[in-house]
Amino acid sequence: MAKLQMLSFEDDYILERRIREESNYCDVAHLWVATFGICQVILLELWPLDLDGNGRLTLCANVENPNKIAGYFNWKGAFNVSTYNLPLDVSRRLYEFKKFNDEFVEYVANLVLDVLTEIDEINGGKNRLAQRRDDILQKLRDCGFQKKILLERYSKLSSDRKHRALVYNCFGQSVGDALKVEIENVATGEVIVSKWIDEELPCCLFQHKSCINKTRWDGDKFCVSKGRPEPWDTIEVELPAND
Repeated sequence: MAKLQMLSFEDDYILERRIREESNYCDVAHLWVATFGICQVILLELWPLDLDGNGRLTLCANVENPNKIAGYFNWKGAFNVSTYNLPLDVSRRLYEFKKFNDEFVEYVANLVLDVLTEIDEINGGKNRLAQRRDDILQKLRDCGFQKKILLERYSKLSSDRKHRALVYNCFGQSVGDALKVEIENVATGEVIVSKWIDEELPCCLFQHKSCINKTRWDGDKFCVSKGRPEPWDTIEVELPAND
């Protein structure tokens, strides 16, 4: 059975088009961007999760189409994905938030856990999400709805062994699924420079770490090469001059 790999929201397409036009196409994926990092944090907390045999679940907002049937749909055999059409009142509430603050994060996390629990129960409750839900939510609160995973494969010591470059995959509402480099002084453990690899945050790409090709030290610079195919885009993180 397939583990759940992709968890995301989908905008009401009529309302999405209106938001795009009103924002002069600066806001081109309203709910997708706002909820992307929250979904990834939840998915990481539950990993590995075999929900219903499908690798993807999309929560679909519905404001402008009153005839759309709310609830869970498993398209296994046709597309091997699952969708969940959100009720009208829930969809409207999502669009009422003017700030993506702590209240918004809490609301989205509760909503996602409710949907996952409902789907798990429909499919036999093998993940015991109904019994574990409160504990899962508390763990998410404890980590501030953020996660930071060290990518050991790409983290490297400098040639003089005085500095260590640590590459992290970071998740959260404000950053999405983003890559970050921190360089620490080996002797003291102090982080002396920190830099996001992504030009724009939040970064909303699934399996973002797979875009890294290689990392290396070049003198006082730590270089991260990413993108496919060549030529690669190389980002340099330079040590402070006095360090």
